[in-house]
Amino acid sequence: MTAPKTVLVTLNVQGIGPEAATQPETALHGRDAHGRYTYGGGLARVLDMLRRQGIRATLFWPIFEAERCRDLLEQSLRDGHEAASQGNAFEDLSALGDREAEVLERARDRLTQLTGIAPQGFRYTSSAFSARTVPLLRQLGYRYDSSAIDDDAPYALDADGGAGMVELPWSEGLCDATHFSRRVTQDRAYAHWVEQGDALLAADGYACLTLHPRADHGVGRAARLQKVEQLLERFRAAGAEFTTGGDLAARALRQARAVIG
Repeated sequence: MTAPKTVLVTLNVQGIGPEAATQPETALHGRDAHGRYTYGGGLARVLDMLRRQGIRATLFWPIFEAERCRDLLEQSLRDGHEAASQGNAFEDLSALGDREAEVLERARDRLTQLTGIAPQGFRYTSSAFSARTVPLLRQLGYRYDSSAIDDDAPYALDADGGAGMVELPWSEGLCDATHFSRRVTQDRAYAHWVEQGDALLAADGYACLTLHPRADHGVGRAARLQKVEQLLERFRAAGAEFTTGGDLAARALRQARAVIG
C-alpha cells in the first residue's frame, strides 16, 4: 500500500508590514515598497490561483495586514481558507519580555473579531521565539505552531510546554522567498521546489509549501504563479492530498491519542 502524501499550502500574508515595523510608511518608496504589490493585486491573484486549483490553504495573518486587506481576508474565508495568526505587526517576540503575553493575546483576539473564529494556528517569521512563547500559545488555545524548520514532519510540542499542540514545520527549500530573494528565475525556483517537494513526500509523506504575495521575494506576479500551479499539479499527479494546518493538526492529535490509548 502506498503511504499517504499530504501537502500543506501556506501563505504568509505580508505587504509593507515587515518594512513598516522599523521605518515610517511614508519612507517606503520604490524597492522598499515591494510589499504594496500585495494590496494592488498580488494577494488577489494568489487567491484566484488557489480557487482554480480547488485548494484550501492556510493564510497566516499579521493584524497589521489583516486590517489593510479586510475585503481579501473576507474573500479568503468565503473560499474556505483557514485564517491563522502571525502576530500583530512583525514584533520581535524574544524582545518583548513580560509584554509578550499581552501582545499574543491581542493578536488572537483581533483576528477572532475579524474572522468570527479563534485561530487554531500560529506562525512567527520575524525572529526567534522566547522560552515562554509556546506555553503562552497553548494557554491562548492554539492547537498548532508552524514556525520551526527543525524537522521534516509534524511532531508534538509537549516537551516545549505545548501539551496537546503539534508543530507543523515548514521547509526553506519549499519557500518562495528562499529563492526569489536571491533573484533566481522562475524556472530555477521551480526546479528547487520539485527537488525538495519530491524528496519530502517520499521520505515522510509531508511537505509544506510557503508562499508570499509580494512582488520581490513572493509569487504575486503572474509568471511566478504559473510555476506554483505547475508544482501543485505535479504534487496532485503524485497522489498528494492538500489540507489546511488546522485539519492536519487535528489529524496528528487524533493519531497521537490513538497510539497512547
